[in-house]
Amino acid sequence: MKLTKIIAVIAASAAAVASLAVSVTAYDINKDLKTGWSVSTVIPGEEFEDADANSVFTITFEADASLAEKEGHNYWCIKPMLNDTGWPFIDSLVGPTLSDGKDSYVIQPEETEIKFTVPAEKLEELQVAGMAIMGHGIKLGTFSFSNSETLAAAPAAEAEAPAEAAAPAADVQAETEAAPAPAKNDKNPRTGTTDIVVFGALALVSGAAMAASRKRK
Repeated sequence: MKLTKIIAVIAASAAAVASLAVSVTAYDINKDLKTGWSVSTVIPGEEFEDADANSVFTITFEADASLAEKEGHNYWCIKPMLNDTGWPFIDSLVGPTLSDGKDSYVIQPEETEIKFTVPAEKLEELQVAGMAIMGHGIKLGTFSFSNSETLAAAPAAEAEAPAEAAAPAADVQAETEAAPAPAKNDKNPRTGTTDIVVFGALALVSGAAMAASRKRK
């Protein structure tokens, strides 16, 4: 029984080591994509065979910092495509940022790698056809993936200001001017029922004065 357990442990350890080896093995791309959009390379489908939808893929690169001074070329990007008819752009990678044109992924010149996960249905296509890559201003280094790494979540967006923010002064003035004038029989907005009390007191004083005048007569 003890021997059986030892063998099982050894076998499990060997499997774990083999899995780790697969996860960290890097495929050497070593391709300068330059700036003319005329250079491309392909990562074979077999490089994706042992990956799954939870695998984190990494492509390393060097960005050409000199492009910062070249008008019209001062940008960096990578364009992964399915290596099939028409080279359709893979816009469903999770992790990198799509360009404004939605036709590539943005790279910052100080970065040295891009990490992403691939949806299961797209990964199945890559495992057969492979990935073609074009780009601008970067030299590709290696491609690898890990089955034990977790892709960091994107930072949460800042909360937007509430819709009921203070209205501009012009809007406030317009609302004030549009407010209906109080009806003639409405209470004075500043005194309320005070006018009624004053009126009553004046009436009593007037009545008393008239009574006194009659007595004098």
